[in-house]
Amino acid sequence: MISFELNEGIGFIKLAINDKNSFSNESFLALKKAIQDAKESSAKVVVLRSESNGSFSLGLDLTTVSTMDMSKDLAPFLELFYHNLTELYQLPMPTIAEVSGHALGYGAMLALVCDYRFATSDIRFGLPEVKIGIQVPSFVYALMGEAVGYDVAKRHVLLGDAFKAKEMPTLFEDITESDEDLKKKSKSLQTKLKKNSYSAMKDTKSGILSVHKPLLSLVKDDVTNTIKSIQSADAKEGISASVEVRRPVFTS
Repeated sequence: MISFELNEGIGFIKLAINDKNSFSNESFLALKKAIQDAKESSAKVVVLRSESNGSFSLGLDLTTVSTMDMSKDLAPFLELFYHNLTELYQLPMPTIAEVSGHALGYGAMLALVCDYRFATSDIRFGLPEVKIGIQVPSFVYALMGEAVGYDVAKRHVLLGDAFKAKEMPTLFEDITESDEDLKKKSKSLQTKLKKNSYSAMKDTKSGILSVHKPLLSLVKDDVTNTIKSIQSADAKEGISASVEVRRPVFTS
């Protein structure tokens, strides 16, 4: 499902949940373990990649969310949701996301918390939460703002449309025409990073994270606000519409 592998100093977190790499509580737990394994490993670099053709990750398994007992299961589910994002963001070694398939919602968020991102030109990337009645987390908006500029990020998260990688080139280290070329570019960066002093990279990243403490401080309110958002009438309608493959009809 989701695994961590160490190969010659490079760690790989591999997503192989289903054809869409859509996340349920079970896969959140598996990702949590993989991130912890990466943190405790001797890896000098960690790569996040998909094993599912055409999909990096299309986000949450909305069928699971739609049948959830909101009063009992939602809060623990979202705690894992944010725990994985912040733990991946705070890994002591550099992280690389190989976005060789579409990355939407939580899939885009996982890529955004990585230090480097590579993409193929045919992928679509985005945060479509508003289209299903759910707010975009402030932490995630801030990360996107840092990468592409806050005004561009603001327009994107309010509109919610996915975009092609080449439409936001500053979001990615490089955009390639094939998965093979993407892996070559990523491998080249892995090799360069691996040659560096690990202790120096670790200390430098710690300093970077200290500068970014205000971003992480947003997460506590994000958890509370997302719980409220998913329980709203519009979110219930948006999630149901997505599961039923129809356009939502919002009341607000």
